[in-house]
Amino acid sequence: MTVQEFNQPSTQQEQVSYGAFQHNVSNIMPTSPEIGYLWSGYLAECMSVCFLKDYVSKAKDPDIRMVLQQALDVSTQRVTSMEGLLDSINCPIPDAFGEKDVDVNAKELFSESFTLQYTRLMQKFVLYYYCNAMAASTRSDFRKFFVECVNTSTDVHQKSTDVLLAKGILDKPPIIQVPNRVEYVHDKDYFGSLFGKKRPLNALEISHLYALMETKELIETLHVGYSQVVKSEKIKKYLLKSIETARKHLKILGAFLATESLPMPKMTKILVSETKESSVSDRLILTHSTSVIGYILTEYGIADTNSARSDLVSAFRDLVTDVLFLAKDGAELMVEYGWLEKVPDAADRDSLH
Repeated sequence: MTVQEFNQPSTQQEQVSYGAFQHNVSNIMPTSPEIGYLWSGYLAECMSVCFLKDYVSKAKDPDIRMVLQQALDVSTQRVTSMEGLLDSINCPIPDAFGEKDVDVNAKELFSESFTLQYTRLMQKFVLYYYCNAMAASTRSDFRKFFVECVNTSTDVHQKSTDVLLAKGILDKPPIIQVPNRVEYVHDKDYFGSLFGKKRPLNALEISHLYALMETKELIETLHVGYSQVVKSEKIKKYLLKSIETARKHLKILGAFLATESLPMPKMTKILVSETKESSVSDRLILTHSTSVIGYILTEYGIADTNSARSDLVSAFRDLVTDVLFLAKDGAELMVEYGWLEKVPDAADRDSLH
C-alpha cells in the first residue's frame, strides 16, 4: 500500500469487536507527527546522554549523583528504544551526538548544584515534548513509548526537586494569600491597559513570570559557562548575545514582581568555575543552545495565553521577538557550520513533476 493510499480517508467504518485488539503494527505506516517527534527526540536524548555523562563523572554529592545517574540511565535507554523504533519503520538513524562530543576528563565547568537544577529544568521541557508527542501519535507502539517517557521524566523531575529542596538550593515561587471565597470579574478594567493603575497579578501570572525568570537565570548561567570555553569566536559571540538578551528580559520580567514586592529567583555565577577547558564539542554547545532558546518560546506562549493583564501580555509578545531573532541567528550558524540535521519532510511534488 502506498503513502497516498494510507492517507486516503476510509469510506467504511472499521468493525471492531470487544475484547483484545489484534493487529500488526508493522503494517501501519507511521504518521508525520510520529516520525517528527521520534526524530527530534532522538537528537535531544543523544545530547542529554553527553551532558549527563559529564555531570555524573564530576558529581561528588551522593544524592545529586544518584539523580543525575538516573537521568543518564533513562536517556541512554531511550536512545536504544528510539533506534529500535526507527529501524522498525525503516527510517535512517540521525547522526546526532556521541563519544566524540564529550570529554569526561575535562575540568569541571559547572557546580554540581547547577547541573542538578539544569537537569530538573530539562526534564520539565522533556515533559512538554513527550506529552505532545503522545497526544499526536496513533500507533500503539509509539504511544506506549511516549507514555513511558512521560512517566520516567516525571520521576526524575520529582526526585531532583526533592533533593534540591532538601539541600536548600531551590527557590520556591512566591506565596500569596489563599482566597476565602469565590469571586467573579464584573469590570473590564480587570484586563487593564498599557498605562495607568493595574490590578494585582493573579496566581497564574505570578507563576509564569517566576518560571520564565528561573528558566532564563539557568540558561544565562549555562551560556556564561560555555562562552568561556567554546572555541569558535562566532559561537562565542552568539552566546554573549544570548546572555545580554537574557539579562534584558530578566530586568523587564522582574519589574512586574518587584512592583508588588514579590520575590524573584536568584542564582550566583559562582556556579561557574574559571576553567577554559570544554568538556563538550562546539557543535553540541550550539545545537543545545538553539534548542533551549526554542523552548523559551514555548514558555512565553504558555505564559501569554494564561495572562489577562494587557501590559503583561504586551511585554511577553515584545520579548518573544528578541527570542525569535536569537533562534534565527542560531539556526543560521548551524547551517553555516553544516551541523543542522534535516528533519524528514514531505515529498517535493514540484521536483517529481
